[in-house]
Amino acid sequence: MSTNEDIVQGIDHLIVMVRDLDRAERIWQSLGFATTPRGFHRTGGTANHLIMLDRTYIELLGSSGQPSAAAAYSDMMADPGLWGTALRGSAQALFQLWSAAGLQPSTPVDLARGVEIEGRDEVARFRLAMLERTPELPFLLFCCEHVTPQFVWHPGVARHPNGARRLRELIVLAESGATRSSLERVLGRPATGSAGGAVLRLGESRISLLSAASFEQRFRQAPRFGTRREPLLAGFGLASDNLNRAREFAERAGHRVWETVEGGFFVHLPDEGVMIEWSSEQ
Repeated sequence: MSTNEDIVQGIDHLIVMVRDLDRAERIWQSLGFATTPRGFHRTGGTANHLIMLDRTYIELLGSSGQPSAAAAYSDMMADPGLWGTALRGSAQALFQLWSAAGLQPSTPVDLARGVEIEGRDEVARFRLAMLERTPELPFLLFCCEHVTPQFVWHPGVARHPNGARRLRELIVLAESGATRSSLERVLGRPATGSAGGAVLRLGESRISLLSAASFEQRFRQAPRFGTRREPLLAGFGLASDNLNRAREFAERAGHRVWETVEGGFFVHLPDEGVMIEWSSEQ
């Protein structure tokens, strides 16, 4: 018998909004990430580069060159950073879960974008169920069901020189208990922990909710994310199978590296509006 926790299966991908896709691609490549060729969405006026991981990916999302067509994201592109989380599962099942929870999801819709795979042009197709942005959850939060996963994860996807393999954690900066309560309803499961540091387990990853004080204690600095105010998506944790190489890339790119007590490190990318914490893949 399935439960609500079975319906939301994990984090499908994260969205980093950028002003300039060319510049963003150079920045992330300088950190040792391999990026996919640029893809163009057939609706919405947006384009992207992907940073593929084992079961998830990071999407660098920007304008396709038609700014008026991307008006729905203009406020986020003007203030770059980690702006979205796509959840893994069935769009129809999540639509039903969210409707029953008193949320207001959009009816599932189809989306497509062209992709280049080893010199071939293919079309990746998705089915999305979106949630409205609210004061408690002011970022993009939706279900992304892959209709053609073979055109997203495929043998031609390049390995990352920095050894990045897996998304371990998504960090949400939030003072209000309303954000925790809203996320519990969205994910269909309870959080554990105190108000200053609650955790929601989600497949192979977790979502951590940190107060400003908890964030400052963990990362030894006050939160700094442009003009964005909490609640916000502050950063994410990655597992690498070559932590030394990941550190070398970060240092060579000119970023200050802060060591963690677990033997990893983290960097803050102010221009990209995101914090990245690295740990060793076990």
